[in-house]
Amino acid sequence: MGRSIKVVGLFAAFMAASIFSDPLSAAKVPLPDGPFAVGVRILHGEIDGRMAPFLVWYPAEKDPAAPYRYSTKISLSARLDAAPDRAGAPYPLVLFSHGMGGCAAQHVFINEDLASHGYVVVAPDHRDSAMCHIEGGAEISGAQLTWSVLKNNFDLSKVVMELFGGMMKSIGYDFTYRGREAHDAIDRALAWNREPGSFLQGMIDPDRIGMSGHSLGGYTTLLVGGLPNFCGAEPPPASACSFQDLGLRNIPNPCCLEYMRGKDPFQYRDPRVKAIFVMSPAVMFPELDRAAASLKAPIMLVNGDDKKFEVPLEPLQAIYDHAPAPKYLIVLKDTDHMTAADATLAVSVSKFVLPGFRSHFLEKAQAYDAYSVGFFDQYLKGKAPAIDLSKPVNDFAKIWSKEQ
Repeated sequence: MGRSIKVVGLFAAFMAASIFSDPLSAAKVPLPDGPFAVGVRILHGEIDGRMAPFLVWYPAEKDPAAPYRYSTKISLSARLDAAPDRAGAPYPLVLFSHGMGGCAAQHVFINEDLASHGYVVVAPDHRDSAMCHIEGGAEISGAQLTWSVLKNNFDLSKVVMELFGGMMKSIGYDFTYRGREAHDAIDRALAWNREPGSFLQGMIDPDRIGMSGHSLGGYTTLLVGGLPNFCGAEPPPASACSFQDLGLRNIPNPCCLEYMRGKDPFQYRDPRVKAIFVMSPAVMFPELDRAAASLKAPIMLVNGDDKKFEVPLEPLQAIYDHAPAPKYLIVLKDTDHMTAADATLAVSVSKFVLPGFRSHFLEKAQAYDAYSVGFFDQYLKGKAPAIDLSKPVNDFAKIWSKEQ
């Protein structure tokens, strides 16, 4: 009873703070620091049999308009519908994949910064979007998310299962739609690139494509980037296939699912993707050591060190240990699962309850920016990055690397 009263009291105090606080007052968000102005447009295209909205960030001509305010209440530097800067075209393409229940407007600072450094970033709303959308309101509110975090004592696994467990069960834990949507999103971007009269016509270099993603989008990036599912025709032992008490540290063997068995293990690999930047991924692959050894694309993995509100580090360490070079693993101090998602600032209680936002958010966000730009500069543009990818960019970063 005492704990319940305390939690309810905390929730009431935090919600009061969220009503009277400016979302951006919780922490400074790093503005894009590249040589290009940034434009953003909302486009629509078909992926995996449905029409989806896309956010497209791109190098733009300077525009006197006010910065665009996203549906997530974040406003940084991008100007809506600004004229594209064609002087440096064609630019590398980066496909961005958001986390489960998130949306493409959930990671603005990272994607605007990439555009400012000469990248076209294309990001669809996946069909699981719920906490936000590129267009329109949300099905899961910030208040619901906050309450779940508090009620579950900051346990990320319990929060995910409470908010999305029903949805995951309803689709039979089949996340392969993410791979199909990512393939189709690249196809759509390249179609816009060829389309006469499209603002993207000639803006993308189809031979220089990378992918980035967070959480379930990190899983999507691993899947499309080439991490295979080694499943035979027969299911694993029943003891390996319990779907009770699921969580980030209790993920059953994916080969338990019939749709995974007896298929080409590389069926979702897209050879057009030349480099992958993976943030806090959900790792759901059998024979992980063998799978990681099969990677072909350079990989950079980034994770926070928070023990409860972040995905486990061990699977990422296994991927790093067994993947061929070039490979990088970065662990950020005092960083949780949502630090990479600036949309979380719209729920201003984050500055009280989440480690990544309580202090030094700017420095942590700058690490995400610096490593994503540096990694893609090295492996998509073939140019020396502005930072040394093998060294910490600031006091919050710890890095392991092997470049050859």
